[in-house]
Amino acid sequence: MRHGHAARAAAAARLARALALLLGLLGVWLAPAHADHAELRMGILAPRPLEAEERDWTPLLQALQRQMPHTPLRARLLDYAALDAAVRARELDVIVTNPAHYVALRHTHGLSTALATLMRRRQGVETSAFGGTVLVRAESPLRRWQDLRGRRVGVPHEESLGGWYLQRMELRRRGVREDEVTWERIGLPHENVVLALLEGRVEAAFVRDGVLEAMVAAGRVPPDRLRVLQRQDLPGYPVAVSTPLMPEWPVAVVNNVDDDTRRALTLALLHAHEDAALRTGPLAGFAPPHGYTAVERILRELRVRPFGVPQLTWRETVQLNAGPLALAGGGVLALLLFLLALLQQKRRLRQALRDKSALLDELAITAKTFDSNQGVLITDALGRIVRVNRAFQTITGYGANEALGRTPGELLHSGRHDAAFYRTMWQALAEHGHWEGEIWNRRKDGAVYPEWLTISAVTDAVGKVRHYVAIFHDISWRKQAEAQIENLAFFDPLTGLANRRLLLDRLQQAIRQARRNTRWGAVLFLDLDHFKDINDTLGHDAGDAVLRTIGERIRATLREQDTPGRLGGDEFLVLLPATFERRDAAALAAQAVADKLGAALRQPIAHKDQTLTLTLSIGIALYGDGSSGSVADDDATQLLKAADLAMYSVKQAGRNGVAFFDPEMEVAIRQRHQLQHDLAHAIEASELRLYLQPQVDASGHIVGAEALVRWQRADGTLVPPGEFIPLAEETGLILPLGDWVLQQAAALLRHWQGDPVLARLRLAVNVSAKQFRDPAFGQRVQQALAQHGISARLLELEITESVFLDDLDHARATLQALDAQGVSLALDDFGTGYSSLAYLAELPFDIIKIDQRFVARLGQHTRQDEAIITTIIALGRKLRMQVLAEGVETEQQEAYLLSHGCHLLQGYRYGRPMPVAQFETQARAQPREPAA
Repeated sequence: MRHGHAARAAAAARLARALALLLGLLGVWLAPAHADHAELRMGILAPRPLEAEERDWTPLLQALQRQMPHTPLRARLLDYAALDAAVRARELDVIVTNPAHYVALRHTHGLSTALATLMRRRQGVETSAFGGTVLVRAESPLRRWQDLRGRRVGVPHEESLGGWYLQRMELRRRGVREDEVTWERIGLPHENVVLALLEGRVEAAFVRDGVLEAMVAAGRVPPDRLRVLQRQDLPGYPVAVSTPLMPEWPVAVVNNVDDDTRRALTLALLHAHEDAALRTGPLAGFAPPHGYTAVERILRELRVRPFGVPQLTWRETVQLNAGPLALAGGGVLALLLFLLALLQQKRRLRQALRDKSALLDELAITAKTFDSNQGVLITDALGRIVRVNRAFQTITGYGANEALGRTPGELLHSGRHDAAFYRTMWQALAEHGHWEGEIWNRRKDGAVYPEWLTISAVTDAVGKVRHYVAIFHDISWRKQAEAQIENLAFFDPLTGLANRRLLLDRLQQAIRQARRNTRWGAVLFLDLDHFKDINDTLGHDAGDAVLRTIGERIRATLREQDTPGRLGGDEFLVLLPATFERRDAAALAAQAVADKLGAALRQPIAHKDQTLTLTLSIGIALYGDGSSGSVADDDATQLLKAADLAMYSVKQAGRNGVAFFDPEMEVAIRQRHQLQHDLAHAIEASELRLYLQPQVDASGHIVGAEALVRWQRADGTLVPPGEFIPLAEETGLILPLGDWVLQQAAALLRHWQGDPVLARLRLAVNVSAKQFRDPAFGQRVQQALAQHGISARLLELEITESVFLDDLDHARATLQALDAQGVSLALDDFGTGYSSLAYLAELPFDIIKIDQRFVARLGQHTRQDEAIITTIIALGRKLRMQVLAEGVETEQQEAYLLSHGCHLLQGYRYGRPMPVAQFETQARAQPREPAA
């Protein structure tokens, strides 16, 4: 926990001074006394609704009033603005507010140092510290502070320490600027921010710790709906936090409260928790004051109020404090007159009585502080223990009788520090009278533990050391938290495997060791096939469960010297150390490990009531002595890239396999990426061309054409469709490519309307599966028709059966919408897929296209193909659909198709795909049909 050493040092110094006074008056009889004081006006910050605040504060205020029976307390619950206004108007004597607000008021209005620190009771545990939490929805992909970049984050108030400043400080430490986050100021109370997160108005919520647990306990939030980002479960701390802890709310007074009243109030605050009414409820009383230097340091670094506003001029300062200055001047004058009027003896007696009263109050405070939860021991000048408190006995296990008269070294020496460490400690005490630091000590049961120790020397009037006061507390929980943070920095929190940072470090070391020892090793890059489908269909909780199972199986399959890790998402890495003398031996070992991993990871995974089966693609890259066949650079990222490229080649080949990295593979993939880039440029630079292939009727007259796209580069070369069409399908460029073809076809039909020969021709456009599944596809077709003012019957859309396999309902709705517009619909490649008759019965197709593979085998005496063709033609005629045969090249094929009733023909016999101008010339040259 990073509270800051300065705060602990200040607290220790105050305690040391107070204990010195205790030692100077040992034996003085402490008689209880009460002093009558004027009414105390108390202002308490109320960030929640007043009913809730009054319910929580009333028992504590009543207990405090019972501790001060002669001083009436008048408490007011105020929000930030009202509390600031009341302090400015000097309507309050005592202020209880959050630490950041206290620091601001102390610098702007001169509040006192903290008299006490509020103690809260949460889940039965009393705490005097709190932190901030970052809440996200359970299914959110946010896992780290850095993931908040570009996200909408809700906050309760601009001066909230637990709901704003602490989280901003953690973001700042991790390099996330404030302008990289979209802030949504929801407003108090903190529960409003949580509700905004549940409603989806923000993607993350900054709130004080304990808010989530309270809302879950009250039934306002389901337990599994939200989770804590960067969760830290600190030992002994009752709730989860995301930030370091800070001291709870302080109690302070304004500068016009006299010393007697301050002491009486301090005693009442520290004794209030003894009241029986406070044994339950959210507020448990007050603890000795903590240091708030760490809070001030955070405000300074964030440059927020009061450190982010211009300093007041001397004139503004005088105007602001005109009243107090006038009162102070009058008081000084009255005091001078009073001193002149009093006799020397009376003044000396009054001063003695005042000193005695102050000393008694200080002793009472010291006695209470000495019995705090921090260990305290006091030694004489020779280092022999003369007194310990109960916390010392609890932490070390030694009773007071066992400790008195012995030195701390005899009791607690752990053996972990050398003589030089203790010499430095005693030298600091001799020179400065103070030492502070971390030290390891040993308990009575022999257990060694870390503690934070502060030692102060207590001197007499001539500067001679009389005692040493040591204050310490056990920081084992902090060490555990630091270890947990380190684990999060180098290991994947979901699977427990090494993360990318640790893997890259191990890879770099392995490469260097392989070069030094002239040995060979391997890296296996694993990617789960179609893992995204699990997240999309079953949810991220199922995906996380699968990833955990995969991690366990990888760890169980590998040897102890192998290093498994998770790069992120569904990508894993396995590092095989360089222990092989030959490259082929390393390759065989890597193949064997890949086979074992494949067999283990392909086993079914049970999740709830379902069984999931996955395949994986594995890429292998070898590294070694720098000779041929190994990664050429001493860089872990190059080795990782090589294995990734090998895995990518498996994906291209259909997934579920293993491939070794080959330099030629990298060249091919780069060429493929270049082709993808060039295709995207070609769509924008008008390098695409529309080609048409004629479609004829039974009499041989052209009745339409199929629109096909060709890519002609700027240098005139044509890129074959077989190269760029599959690439467009895979990369998603098929969507802009399909839109381009649709717009060009519509424009061409518009152009043909001015030619009586071409005006009657129909134009067919192929529609890809991705293009068809786009929810806006039907709307874009309608826009194209309206934009160019053409009849919908002239446009034909050719759709393959593959678009119906995933979502028949969506396909039916889209086709019915297109049919309602009047667009002709053709079922392409019928007979090559599932060829379900239900499609023909349910879906509004106008044309059935017989695939060219059946037509090509006509004349080869294959009765099966002939039977399929005749069946399709008969089926189409029965369903009153037109039947079109593709790939007609010979007179024999034509005769067979026409003799069996095929309506339309298309193929090289009537023309290859040709430019638009050539098609138009051919269409105009054919004999005109006789008038009906």
